[in-house]
Amino acid sequence: MQKNKFLLVVLVALLYSTFDILAQEAAIHDKINADMYGNFSKAYQTLDYDLFATIHSKEMIRISGNGGEIKNVKTYLKEYQKRWGDPNTKAAPIDFRLFERVYSDSLVSDRGIYRVTYTDDTAQIKYSYGQFHVVLKLEDAHWKIWIDYDSNENNSINKERYDAAFPLSAYKKYWKH
Repeated sequence: MQKNKFLLVVLVALLYSTFDILAQEAAIHDKINADMYGNFSKAYQTLDYDLFATIHSKEMIRISGNGGEIKNVKTYLKEYQKRWGDPNTKAAPIDFRLFERVYSDSLVSDRGIYRVTYTDDTAQIKYSYGQFHVVLKLEDAHWKIWIDYDSNENNSINKERYDAAFPLSAYKKYWKH
């Protein structure tokens, strides 16, 4: 009888620790996704330059595979400030999906696909797709973009590639651990 009680206590302890670990994992991914993708999407949707600027490290490097350019954070953000400061600029929602995440206690490497939705003056909706690789750095308890690379891979990134990547909430599918 004592042996069965002991085994039951051990089993319950293992279940609690497993649930605790799963909750911690989910919280880490939720924090990364909120700090980076939630704020990025909100800034795009609302043309909020100040919010957009806060998600970038002061040391950020931006690499445009299509444009063949490397920019520092100041130059990169200045372009957004100018574009979003134009009263004729329309909000363009951006959505992200991932196919890989690797992280440590202070760095995250995410690779995925983004989709920007544009609506023209005739209410026609058009999409633009790209592949990205970002390295995020934990600064002041927030995940910030440290290195940002994107490309449309010679126009090969499309709806099919976007749909094949995983929603942000499905971290167990894209997280490499």
